Parts: sequence; C-alpha cells; structure tokens
Amino acid sequence: MATRRQPLIAGWLLPGLLAATLMVAVALGAFLALWFNAPATDVAALLHDSYLWHVIRFSFWQAFLSALLSVVPAIFLARALYRRRFPGRQALLRLCAMTLILPVLVAVFGILSVYGRQGWLAALFQALGLEWNFSPYGLQGILLAHLFFNMPMATRLLLQALENIPGEQRQLAAQLGMRGGSFFRFVEWP
Repeated sequence: MATRRQPLIAGWLLPGLLAATLMVAVALGAFLALWFNAPATDVAALLHDSYLWHVIRFSFWQAFLSALLSVVPAIFLARALYRRRFPGRQALLRLCAMTLILPVLVAVFGILSVYGRQGWLAALFQALGLEWNFSPYGLQGILLAHLFFNMPMATRLLLQALENIPGEQRQLAAQLGMRGGSFFRFVEWP
C-alpha cells in the first residue's frame, strides 16, 4: 500500500495524454470530414447495402483465418522450442525475430518471387511437369502474408510466456501427476 499521497495525474503523464488526445482528434477529424463531405446517403440504405456486408463478412472471415492459422501452429512450435534445446534453435529464434524488422514491401516482393505465377515454386512445378494453381492474390495471398508475419511473432510471444512460468509451478504440477492435456490446460495455457 502507498504510504504517501500521489497526484492522480502526474506532471510527466500530461505530455503523453496531450499527444494521445491530439492523435485521436486528428483521426476523428479526418473521419468526420469524410463523413460530412460524402454524398448524402440514407443510413438505412447503407445498412442494407449488400457490397458493404460482403466486405465486412470477408474482413471478419479473413481475420479469423489469419488468427487461427497463425496462433495454432505457433502454440505447438513454441512448446517444442521450449522443451527441446537443439543446434540451430537460436538461429530459428533469430529468424522469427527477423519478420519484426523486415520492411513489409520487401516481404511482399519475397512472397511474390516465391509463390507468384513466375516464382520459384511455379518454375519447380513446371520443371516437374505439374500445374501451379496457387495465386498469391486475394484471400490466399493475404493469409500467406499474415502467416509470414504473425506466426513468428506469436511463436516468440508464446515462448516467452512459457519461459516465464515459475519452476515451482512445474514441479507442483509434476507432483500432482499432471501430464499432457491437463498440464497444458492448467499450467501452460493461462
């Protein structure tokens, strides 16, 4: 418990609050300028616009798939990286960190050069006499790019969370006979 009374808003907090308020005001001002200068549309007509609902459904579906395809493999990869020490583990972790500093444009061109119509995999399939049907444009490309950026980040975050579990909790779980699913559910998942 605090022994001295501190002000509710400290002086050092004021510049940050001012900057945050300014950023929100600029974003809100831009949105309101677009809203008021847009052609007059009825709100009811806007709510019944099939294209708008298609875009909203597509966005939610893409976000759900991106999260699912990034986090589920990251859980297994983080658990494997936590449990096993092997040569190349640090190199793999550094590769996971590389996606955090890699410019997006470089990554997009890299994905296109590997998975595009004239990419490495298309050339390999053509050399093998197979047909390359994958297109990096549309939902597949969005998911591929999100997987490229988000799975390594999720893996590193989950690995850090696993490394922060106290050894006493692991020992207690072992003494209680927790293994497999119950160990994951009660110790690692939270």
